[in-house]
Amino acid sequence: MTTLIEQLITKMGLREEPKVLEKTTELVRLLELRSTNVPLQINEYGKIVLCADLASCMIGIAFDKEQALKLSGLRKSHYLNNKRMFEKLLDLNKLASVNDICVQLGLNEVARKAEELMTLFKGVAATEDTGTDTSHPQYATMAVFQACRLLKKKVSKSKLMPFSNLRPSQFQLLEQQWERMIAKHHKESKVPSSTDMDGKLKENQNENIKGQVAKKAYKPPAEDYEIWKARMLAKAQAKLKELEASQSHMDSQLSEN
Repeated sequence: MTTLIEQLITKMGLREEPKVLEKTTELVRLLELRSTNVPLQINEYGKIVLCADLASCMIGIAFDKEQALKLSGLRKSHYLNNKRMFEKLLDLNKLASVNDICVQLGLNEVARKAEELMTLFKGVAATEDTGTDTSHPQYATMAVFQACRLLKKKVSKSKLMPFSNLRPSQFQLLEQQWERMIAKHHKESKVPSSTDMDGKLKENQNENIKGQVAKKAYKPPAEDYEIWKARMLAKAQAKLKELEASQSHMDSQLSEN
């Protein structure tokens, strides 16, 4: 069994991932113990591949589901049904979060936008008091899908839908509801690129340089000599009158004494 697990882990490209082999082996053994009274309609290949899928989810690494499906020898619906049953038997039926979905599908670049949309959805749901269970995985799945749409990142619905636990018609209806919500409540905040910021910085620097050059280059216009002469004489006469008035005041005070 251990040799077969190692072979399949290698074929799935997970041999170099730390702890995957150990965790997969652990889950296979635990599954055998807990399924003693539960007949599993699945072959050994499928059992190991599904345990590797679950192990990857627990560790938080990307998992190639298409390759896993081929190696398991199962139909897609059979694969998904057995995965849910394994999760229950192993007490792993944790609700998928935005981060879980992004990690497993290799969509880490949209995780931040997806979390932003999820926060928006929770806020709208709380405001409208609809009693919606926002922890249901369909909403985390849709947040990732809509983040991909907004950021123009290609993603296959067929890869996302298994996380949502929805039928195609239900997924489409939820998609329409979220598009209306986003159109009404979501405001794009454009983060300036490094190129834009560099351009703005250079523009400001150029403006500062021009201002300094202009300041240095500026010289007050030269005053005409005759105007300057008249201004100086007027200033001197005003000062003289001020001194005469002051002297006259002092003389009058002396004569009174």
